[in-house]
Amino acid sequence: MSRKWIVALFLSMMSFAFAAHQDDAPVLYYPDDCDIKVLPNAGPRIKGNWNVFLTADFIYWTARTEGLDYAISGAGANNTGGSIHELDWSWDPGFKVGLGVNFTHDGWDMFAQYTWLHSDADDSTSQDAATTNLAPYWVTQGGFGSSLIRAKANWDVKFHNVTLELGRNAYMSQFMKLRLFGGLCGAWIYQDYDVTYTSTADEISRQEMELDYWGVGLRAGLNSAFQFSKSFSFYSDIALALLWGQFDRERKEKQTNANNVTTPVLRTDQKPHSSQPVITLAAGLRYDAWLSQDRFHLGLQAGWEHQNWILFNHFITLLGDPDHQGDFFLQGFTLKARLDF
Repeated sequence: MSRKWIVALFLSMMSFAFAAHQDDAPVLYYPDDCDIKVLPNAGPRIKGNWNVFLTADFIYWTARTEGLDYAISGAGANNTGGSIHELDWSWDPGFKVGLGVNFTHDGWDMFAQYTWLHSDADDSTSQDAATTNLAPYWVTQGGFGSSLIRAKANWDVKFHNVTLELGRNAYMSQFMKLRLFGGLCGAWIYQDYDVTYTSTADEISRQEMELDYWGVGLRAGLNSAFQFSKSFSFYSDIALALLWGQFDRERKEKQTNANNVTTPVLRTDQKPHSSQPVITLAAGLRYDAWLSQDRFHLGLQAGWEHQNWILFNHFITLLGDPDHQGDFFLQGFTLKARLDF
């Protein structure tokens, strides 16, 4: 009799487990008319089904390429010490402009933005001919003397960047928002670097280097916001991009002797293709306001942004040049305004 009860109990437990399994079967696809309240749309939203928004940024950034040291002092047996001379980097204003649209489909948005910056840097150093311990940091050709009385360098960059994003901003909790996005990135970057050396024999070496780049590729990232209140929040952004593009690099040198006769001694160029990784980080404070009975949204934010183009220094080096590898990076203050309508 006890065996029958055991068998009955076992069969009832199996049927219950099977029924529970059937009830918890995973949903493979939600139909279009099903309203799923998972990660609600965090906008910012205004009245209406869809809307357009515009953005404008004032940026005050410094742009720098590592590895562009131009002279070294302290060379020779008898000296009191020296240093490696680098460019005196500058801070310059630039801008961003953007256009976006918020769709009705699940809170998706699309956003395109253009960034422009023009920056330059220069520096020079000199020593007395009788006691000079100054030497060039870029190899010179021919019989140009290695002891210098003067060295100077100039660099400038023109930076153009376009991004296109498809994303969705969602509430992760009542006071935290997270926007995931993916899209495309394009860049056109033009660099010029000139170095001039004057030797103790009154010879002059002028080196002119160019490094132009274009690239397109994929870009993805996260925009997060931590709400203090309805209007105030702290934001932090990260984006990763991988571009496929081409460098157009050239190096020329002309030498002028003591008789003021100028002779070209070097001209070489190369146009290699390369894969270029880029990391972008930003953080700051944001203010949001809704106007005219929520028919408009105004957003203001101020923060710090950093872009790092990894191992971007592809200026042509010659045998005997020191290591001139390095990153190209931009960083500085960013002030953004956004209008949804």
